[in-house]
Amino acid sequence: MAIDSTTDSTTASVTGGAATWQVITGSARGAAHRASGLPNQDAVASQDGPGGVVVAIADGHGHRRHFRSADGAALAVDVACRTASSAVAALAADATGEEEAARAGQELARTVVAGWRSAVAGQLQVRPYTAEEQSVLDLAADTRVIPYGSTLLVAAIAGRWLVCAQIGDGDMLAVRPDGSSFSPVAGDDRLDGRRTTSLCQPDALASFRTSAHDLSQVPLAALLLATDGYGNALADEPWPPVVGRDLARLAAGHDHHWFGREVPGWAQRCASADGSGDDATIALLLRGNAEEDG
Repeated sequence: MAIDSTTDSTTASVTGGAATWQVITGSARGAAHRASGLPNQDAVASQDGPGGVVVAIADGHGHRRHFRSADGAALAVDVACRTASSAVAALAADATGEEEAARAGQELARTVVAGWRSAVAGQLQVRPYTAEEQSVLDLAADTRVIPYGSTLLVAAIAGRWLVCAQIGDGDMLAVRPDGSSFSPVAGDDRLDGRRTTSLCQPDALASFRTSAHDLSQVPLAALLLATDGYGNALADEPWPPVVGRDLARLAAGHDHHWFGREVPGWAQRCASADGSGDDATIALLLRGNAEEDG
């Protein structure tokens, strides 16, 4: 997952086959990481199937205590996609209610935390800490999962439901067709730009924010997930209303092939020295019609 830029486009049929969601991703290594020799510590993954579509992004922590955070982020998005894909299959049923969808988000968080810790343990079995890494761990008196510390944002769409789960910083932006927008997950006052909650913390599950939204009541044109390297690069404050209007306008005039060419460039500009200088990762879900895409 230590890559300079990626692009991917996948289509999944949801809401009874009448709607499709295209997933376009871009990830770029930050200028500061290029200068210091660090890899891109972000990761992004998506998965689609008969039940719906799932997308996840993660941001490994850059501090020296988290020296395997690029691996932690890669494990996080892999676990999140596999876990969420199993959960969304049940949500595709028309009879799924609000309480069931909300519980699905909470269960997603629980299984992600357990699955990520298991994945970290599995990697350590085949690739134990080196003597140098172990000395860093011992000096800080850290637990064995701390070096893998990462944030995680995951969104799953199945049937008429959007289910979201997030730990740590980064942004989700739900965009309506008229360009108005909202955050589909609650904020966290502990995230002050310098500190973040993390999968590696003992109380990680308590720090997850989850939500469920009925897309038949709140139709969306797009859903944006981004690591903080994206938001920190934007000059507008607050930037979400501006980005929401721009995305709705662009989605009305361009198809997902156009976005597939553009989104990686957005990430690269945000990650540049003129942007945030941090790794920047974007996952954009665009709503279309099956007959238009097929």
